[in-house]
Amino acid sequence: MLSNLISPALFSLLLTLATVAVGAFFGGIARWALSHIPHPRAGTFTANIAACAVLGFSMALPVAWQIGLGAGFAGAMSTWSTLAKELGTLYKQRQWGEFAKYAAATAAVGIVAFGMGMMWGRRGFGA
Repeated sequence: MLSNLISPALFSLLLTLATVAVGAFFGGIARWALSHIPHPRAGTFTANIAACAVLGFSMALPVAWQIGLGAGFAGAMSTWSTLAKELGTLYKQRQWGEFAKYAAATAAVGIVAFGMGMMWGRRGFGA
């Protein structure tokens, strides 16, 4: 077995990296699918809010699942750089109202989604 050939610390590190990679693979697929929503900014908003909910949910799970779902899946599905680009475009176009609504809605709904995810995770897993 591989764990007998390498140190326990290295094995743990490799297992953690593999867990993040698998989660990120599926999170990337989810992000790609959401990017095809035809409404402007809807895919970015949906991906970021869903990632917040998944991250919150993962907090009630064992550490390996927190790493795979939280760092891997949610990390790859969220797209904060695209949010920054979209906000930057609204700023440059001087669309102040749309800029403020989009930034505030993403922050507020993201916080609520994280909290709801934590609540669902606790209900489901009792952590």
